[in-house]
Amino acid sequence: MGIFTNSDKRSDSNEWLDLSDLAMVDLSKELNTSLTPDDMVFGKFSKVEILSLMEESGLISMLHSRGYSTFNIEINVLSLLDNRIFVKTLNGEILVHIRLKYSDFRFNEKTEAFKMVYIDWLLTQNIKFIPGKYSKQLFYGQEYPGLAIFVEITEFIRLLTKKLGAHGVFNIPEYFHDAVLFRNNFKYIDPHKEGQFRALIELSISKRVRELSNAIHQKRLQWDDDAGELFDWFYGEMLTCVDPYLESTIFNDDYFRKVKESKAKCKFRILE
Repeated sequence: MGIFTNSDKRSDSNEWLDLSDLAMVDLSKELNTSLTPDDMVFGKFSKVEILSLMEESGLISMLHSRGYSTFNIEINVLSLLDNRIFVKTLNGEILVHIRLKYSDFRFNEKTEAFKMVYIDWLLTQNIKFIPGKYSKQLFYGQEYPGLAIFVEITEFIRLLTKKLGAHGVFNIPEYFHDAVLFRNNFKYIDPHKEGQFRALIELSISKRVRELSNAIHQKRLQWDDDAGELFDWFYGEMLTCVDPYLESTIFNDDYFRKVKESKAKCKFRILE
C-alpha cells in the first residue's frame, strides 16, 4: 500500500489517480504501520502542540471570528506516517478535517530524496449554514460552504512541516476550484500543467471560478484551436517548499520559462 491509496478523497480511492501522471515517486513501499501513540501527530506533536501551531498560524483566531469560540481538537492516528486532525464543535460536528501523510519522495528528474508532507484531504465547513439563506451555489462535493480560513490552514501545515523537518508540502487537487485555493503558495511541479493552470486562472477573472470549474468538470470547456477538443482536467502535484534548496532546485529559471511557453499556447472557449 503506497501513500496515494486508502485516501479520504473518494470511496474508490485506489483508482482515482494514475500514478504515471505524477512528477514524484513515493520511495516507501507502504506506510509505516508500527505502533505509535494514538494522540500524537506523526509521533511528535501532542494536541497541545497542534493547538499552539494553530494559534501561531492565525487559525484559532479566524475560527473565533467565524463565530466558533469553543471547539475540540481530535487526532486520529492511522499509522506513524498517516494522521487525521479534526476541529469539531462540542457536539461533534466537523469544522476542519485534515489528513496528512509523510514519506520520502524522489522527483522524476532528480536522484536525491526529499521528505515531504502530502495533504490527502482538507475540508473546512461552516455548519451554521442554512439552506436557502446562502446566495452562492456550492461547489462539487460541498454539503456546507467553507470557512474562508484557507490561508491560515496552509500556514498551519507549513509550520508543522518545518517542525517535522520535512522539505515541503504537496497536494493533488481533484478539481479546478480546489487548485485555485492553493495557488498563492503552491505551484504545479510540472511546468506544462502550471502553464495551463495559469491560463485557466486568467480566464476565471472574466468567467468566475465557480462558472469555469463547472464548465471544466461538466466537459463544457473546449480548446480554442483547429482541433477543438474538449479540455480534460489534469491531476498533478502542487508543491510549496519550506526548504530553500528544494525551492531553487524545482522552481528555477528553466521551470518558469517552460511555464510561460505553456501558458502562451492555451486558448479556451466555454460551450454554453
